[in-house]
Amino acid sequence: MAQDLYWAYVGLTDIVDGKTRPVLYIRQTKKDYIVFRLSSQYDNKSDFIKRKYIEIIDWESVGLSKKSWIDTVQTYQLPIDKTKLTYIGKLSKNDYERLINHLKEQ
Repeated sequence: MAQDLYWAYVGLTDIVDGKTRPVLYIRQTKKDYIVFRLSSQYDNKSDFIKRKYIEIIDWESVGLSKKSWIDTVQTYQLPIDKTKLTYIGKLSKNDYERLINHLKEQ
């Protein structure tokens, strides 16, 4: 499951309601899914943030509707009992290896 992409409800810090957005499942605890958020926004980000984003090169083949990046700035905890995950697809081997290498370098 560690390469799987899902649609999930993610609460945002600046908006009370949050929204449904794509996430990369990392693991889970007894109470939470641990995920990275995905973003289709990149060009308007600061250089610091851009260095924390990993492009999903094979975004179309994994089922995403637009070019996307994995936001590795932080992980998010989604309560299992309040989160519905809807499967999108699996990261390609190439994208997964690039993510792992990026995380090792941090």
